[in-house]
Amino acid sequence: MSAGRLDGTEAGGIVGARLGRPPQDLLEAAVVLEAWGGVPSEAALELEPGVLPARAEPAGPPRWEADEQEEGRESIAAEGIALLVAIVAVATWAGPLSRQLGATALEHALRVALPLTLALQWTVRSRYLGRPSGLRCLAEERWRVLLAAAAVLIPLALVPRIGPLAAVLTLIWVGGTLLARRGWGLGYAALVGGEALALGAHVPAVRSLVGLAVAVLGISVLAIVTAGGSQPEAPGRLRRALAAGAIGGLLGCLLVGDQSLGWGVHGAFPGLALAPSVIGSLWGGYHLWQLHAAVPRGLRGVPLALAGARMAQGPAMRILLGALVRLVAVTTALSLLVLAAAPWTEGTDRAGLFVAFGAAALVSLCVSLHESLGYPRWAFFAAAASLAIELAIDRWVRVPAPGLALSVAGAVGALLALAPLLVRLRSPGRVLATDLWIK
Repeated sequence: MSAGRLDGTEAGGIVGARLGRPPQDLLEAAVVLEAWGGVPSEAALELEPGVLPARAEPAGPPRWEADEQEEGRESIAAEGIALLVAIVAVATWAGPLSRQLGATALEHALRVALPLTLALQWTVRSRYLGRPSGLRCLAEERWRVLLAAAAVLIPLALVPRIGPLAAVLTLIWVGGTLLARRGWGLGYAALVGGEALALGAHVPAVRSLVGLAVAVLGISVLAIVTAGGSQPEAPGRLRRALAAGAIGGLLGCLLVGDQSLGWGVHGAFPGLALAPSVIGSLWGGYHLWQLHAAVPRGLRGVPLALAGARMAQGPAMRILLGALVRLVAVTTALSLLVLAAAPWTEGTDRAGLFVAFGAAALVSLCVSLHESLGYPRWAFFAAAASLAIELAIDRWVRVPAPGLALSVAGAVGALLALAPLLVRLRSPGRVLATDLWIK
């Protein structure tokens, strides 16, 4: 196809069909026409009168853009809040559960439940929650989702000793993601806090956890079926959602692969030690969501021939660096606070735990950005390489310092993921084209 076979109206129709909205500017329209219409960029520039709608330039970002950005941020915040509540649950439940069920059984259950929780969270986010009407989209496929959840959790619950506990914990934590996304995060936190009080009062752990899981499941179903939405939309691609789930599972394995951390054995730690890095990662990811809106705005007025050029100080690079600064600053500050409070929480004053979890948060942020930009293979490679390094150190180093394996693995994985990001984000025009291709 060529520009000679298209008039402005036809070209505008192609652009509108692919984007689902009017183009922001001529650059965005040209990228779409070249990618899907086979129109050379130079020829696409000549179609401007028919491609761009006749309207005044808005003072700020368009309404659709602001709504989508807010929805995306809510999704990131909801997932982070649910994960943070899950971590606090590990910290507050660890002592009573280890006394009732045994430290070894609890540790093994956590090593299964945490990676599985992250895998399911990433899958659900990619297919449903990352979209403006995510819960409504999920409601349309609720029976399929329930069957898929049963296919995962029921066989897990049949595993002797650790299976029932791992399945119950996974259900509670994944349900918390849905409740937080619905805006019911405070209610979920109240349920988790009530469970901590019940365990502290020596209520049988199996009975109380099963009751909590049933309550979370019922409320989650209610949250899904009562969720509204502006417009019905298709879910994300299943293949991409499964890839995201695999990446999330690898990152979950990374958190529990270092045996020196002592999940479920060292009481409230490492649960409390993980909280600062989760909060830092949450803020960094919240800031990073601006990328999809800031890159097109930053390219307005830039000639098409220069849009693909490298910009060391471009909008994409500024947002990435801002996210990294936020992650490191918040993680460091909160880690110091937790260290100062360690004598009153029966914790530890070893900084290695906090360095390890900070490294894990850094690699998670970079890997997540790769996945969101449509590079799941490299994201999977970075996560898998980190896990392989961690397991190798944990196995071959006889007496590793606490958190050493995770610290080294996280640092290597972060470098593997960050280096290509710096190269790609220095060309904001290509970032915009990638974003359009994903949508």
